[in-house]
Amino acid sequence: MDSADQLRNNPERPLVVISGWIALFAACILVYLPGLKGPFLFDDFGSIATLGNLGGITDWTTFKAFVFGGNAGPTGRPLALLTFLIDANNWPTDPWPFKRTNLVIHLINGALLGVLVTRILHVLAYGKKHARWIALVSTAIWLLHPFLVSTTLYVVQRMAQLSTLFIFAGLIVHLYGRTLMARDARKAYLIMTLSVGLLTLLAMLSKENGILLPILIGVLEFTVLASERKRFAALDWRWSAVFIIAPSLIIVAYLGARVVNSNFFEIVPPRDFSIYERVLTQPRILIDYLQNWFIPKLYTTGVFQDHFIKSTGFFSPITTFLSAVLHIAIIALAIVNRRKWPLLALAALFFYAGHLLESTVLNLELYFEHRNYLPACFLFLPVIVFLWQRMRRQLFVVTALCITLVLGGFTRYSATVWQDFSSMVEASARKAPTSARAQADYAKDLYNAGRYEDSLRVMDRAIENIPADSPHLLVNRLTMLCNLNILDANEFERVAKLLSNTIYDSRLISIYFEFVSAVTERKCADVSLDALQTMFANMLDVPQNSEMQSPRYAQIKYIVGFIDVFNAVPEQAVKEFEESLRALPDAAKAMNMAALLASRKFFEEALYLSNFALSDLNNSRQSASQNTGVSEDDVRAFQAIVRADMLQLQENDISRPVP
Repeated sequence: MDSADQLRNNPERPLVVISGWIALFAACILVYLPGLKGPFLFDDFGSIATLGNLGGITDWTTFKAFVFGGNAGPTGRPLALLTFLIDANNWPTDPWPFKRTNLVIHLINGALLGVLVTRILHVLAYGKKHARWIALVSTAIWLLHPFLVSTTLYVVQRMAQLSTLFIFAGLIVHLYGRTLMARDARKAYLIMTLSVGLLTLLAMLSKENGILLPILIGVLEFTVLASERKRFAALDWRWSAVFIIAPSLIIVAYLGARVVNSNFFEIVPPRDFSIYERVLTQPRILIDYLQNWFIPKLYTTGVFQDHFIKSTGFFSPITTFLSAVLHIAIIALAIVNRRKWPLLALAALFFYAGHLLESTVLNLELYFEHRNYLPACFLFLPVIVFLWQRMRRQLFVVTALCITLVLGGFTRYSATVWQDFSSMVEASARKAPTSARAQADYAKDLYNAGRYEDSLRVMDRAIENIPADSPHLLVNRLTMLCNLNILDANEFERVAKLLSNTIYDSRLISIYFEFVSAVTERKCADVSLDALQTMFANMLDVPQNSEMQSPRYAQIKYIVGFIDVFNAVPEQAVKEFEESLRALPDAAKAMNMAALLASRKFFEEALYLSNFALSDLNNSRQSASQNTGVSEDDVRAFQAIVRADMLQLQENDISRPVP
């Protein structure tokens, strides 16, 4: 009797399986519970804080502006933004409900994965009850795996979770349609057509990699269903051509066009790597993903992933070539043996297909853990089936429990670290000594705790250990020294020269402004406003920084104008502000500039900038409900206050003060 017959002839009680699922969901909640207390992080603010710009979601206009005003990707990801309204409709707000909802979605995805694995095993003629046990164990590993902690507890990664949810649903419905083909082909094709169309759309509106659903259906057909041709006939070639082959070719053509793009070998800010270097680096990164999946770590570097060293050639480092060869071998082995080992082929090809967008030629960050949320879902399935077929039942149960307990323990530890930003930063900094972001945030955390010497020690060690001059580290260090009033002119000039010759990173605007604010508040007497302004003005000598209409140019001009205000040259400040606004028109930013001028009693200039905001509102027909954060009524009210202040100064015959 073969293993499949044994599986079919050993029924299990349904209630025991149901109890196993209940225990699994309870365990998942238990291990993630500490992390629900954690804070918002990084990109969370960019996606959710817009609620505050709109003054809360109070009507259809503000609802539409928030849900359809996203800028996280080409689609705006409106479906994901819609779900954020489950948790709050204004800002600032409590992160706990958002993380709770993420955990609920994670559990739903686990349930869907369980159904999907069960259906796949049914296709392969495994008995229902045994398929459910295998599905339970393989799903438990996925649900409790510590490598998915950052996806679940990083609020903005709900986008990846929702995309996965609809892809799982699409695969389940497709398999359901396939089971109907022998009885009612018309109904089967109708279900599969509606499924691939609707669920691909819903997945894409959550995150763009939802477009991979047709390719992933193709992987399922190419492996699992192809191995059972006696029971499942091939799809009609016309349907496959329209709903699987054509979408796949479009995606491949789109990615291929990026390869022949003129800037394929160029480093395009804000990245510090070219697309060519990114493509070379991804084979090593995929190996690292697989290592983390099959040899899980107690804690990873989480959201701090800038420490991964890029590849600069096929043999630089040599692991680039070796990794690429290994991936090619795995893919070839899966294709050749897809009928003999369908589950192994499914796990391998699904993993690579799931990484097709985010781990190839798109100009994204090199490395992020959340990219494995979908692709890794079947990686342990062949292992579990192998153990199920080769082990006695008692030994299998003990082995499965040990694996899930270890994974659950690791995830519980990671979730505990995630409950506090300070613990996250410290753990990540210790784990990744060459991550500029982790080291800078850890040093700032120590500084805020009053541990000034430790903070500077961490910063100096990071600057020494990280090969390239990192503005993230250099500017933060300047700010610390300035706030402690120990930044001398020579040290500033040395660092300023380095910063002036680098490509300005527009993502670091808040870090640059911390330093600018410290200097304008006279916290470091040895650094003059003129010297500070010269540093930023010299940045415009770098060609990439002087590109008109770019965020880099707009921000540098704004900072220079900001310094001019404190240098008491308002006319020059207005010129710089105008240049900034011409590069990137924005009524809210114009009003921020006007408010700054008014706060220094430069009233005429403030009125001029506020008129600039009015002009922008009129030209673009924007309002407060369209993510500008300011309306015409706001501007008019501001102008009335400024004119009243001007009148009061005139009546009291008070001359303009010199700051």
